[in-house]
Amino acid sequence: MTDQQPAREGHIDDPGKSARAEAGLPVVPSFDGFRAFAILGVVFLHVFQTSGLVTSDHELISRLVWGSFGRAVEILFIVSGFVVFLPTVARGGNFGSIGSFAVRRGARLLPAYWLILLISIVLIAAINPVSPVIEGSQIGFPPFRDIAVNFFGAAVPLGMFIPGIATGFGIDPPVWTLSVELGFYIVLPLVAVAFFRWPRIGLLTAALITIGWTLAFENLGDIANAVHFDPGVKELFRIRVASELQLPVWAYSFGVGMAGAVAWVRIRERWDRERIGRVAVPLAIGALLVAAATAWHLSSTLGLTRSSLLFSMVFTTAIALFMVAISLAPVRMQAPFAADHVRNLGDISYGVYLSHIVLISVLLTEFDLPRNGTLWSLAVWTLVVVPASVLYGYLSARFLEQPIRRWARKYGRRTAS
Repeated sequence: MTDQQPAREGHIDDPGKSARAEAGLPVVPSFDGFRAFAILGVVFLHVFQTSGLVTSDHELISRLVWGSFGRAVEILFIVSGFVVFLPTVARGGNFGSIGSFAVRRGARLLPAYWLILLISIVLIAAINPVSPVIEGSQIGFPPFRDIAVNFFGAAVPLGMFIPGIATGFGIDPPVWTLSVELGFYIVLPLVAVAFFRWPRIGLLTAALITIGWTLAFENLGDIANAVHFDPGVKELFRIRVASELQLPVWAYSFGVGMAGAVAWVRIRERWDRERIGRVAVPLAIGALLVAAATAWHLSSTLGLTRSSLLFSMVFTTAIALFMVAISLAPVRMQAPFAADHVRNLGDISYGVYLSHIVLISVLLTEFDLPRNGTLWSLAVWTLVVVPASVLYGYLSARFLEQPIRRWARKYGRRTAS
């Protein structure tokens, strides 16, 4: 069942995939590509916004951008659910050492995250950069509280209860997703075996968590009145916004990814290649059409990517079906996602994600680049931000992430022993 992949020329060896291949566990090349395209989607979303093209004056462009790039974070969570849970499924429900898992996941997520936080603090102290989110606003040096909670990855969950915490110190807001990922890594060892045994119940539970959490905070005012609690309109709005960045909102996205891992393994075990091909191709096409239609519908709110709970969950289901179907389809259909250069980009994409908004903030502060909503302004910001972010991603992967992850795997094996 193992997908043995030949060495890719010029790529940075990924310790996780290498270890899986050595252990006879499957590596699914197309999911590297899904991660790469999702990260680029996040980058291009922010490039479009910075260039001035995503505004009410450019409604069609704005809807196309939000309908495509605006769904990228959800795809990242589906990829995480699939990739991180796949070894458990391939081992027949054996999760392995929790300590070793914690060391590996910590090494995967934290060092590069801590580095970008350090760089952000230095930049704030040196140039007092402009906020990439609030037009014309200076960020200001963060208080000790914000520094501490950001380094512990707790800015997002604590933000539910404590107002004023700036995620990523205000210079790197996209790091909010790391708190969600950390939460998933903490929860996964507790539910992995049960989810493997009863994947339908697991997926239903994830859906109910997302639905229950979302509906509760959509009706927060009524709930507050029922318990005679009146924090005020502004505080209710702040809590509602903060609730949309928490793990329960994205439980279904992770759950769909995990269910996809179960389906991928079981289909490959029970079906022959010809039958898989006959089913995978039309399923991928149909799922992509449904995902595109729901994404277009959701884009009408221009930025409120989860404005409709029903359509958001339909999109999540459809795009996950598309991803799993593509990974099972004939090689020629996987090519756009499994090509070597695309997978190489996926291997360095974490640093790209962490750095691109910081770079945009520095450019906004130090240079007078066009932001007049023209194609020229888009071209300028693209040519500056994308190559520089990719370079940072490469350097981060080559000299920080991969060495630490190799050490973590050796240490984790000793811990498990």
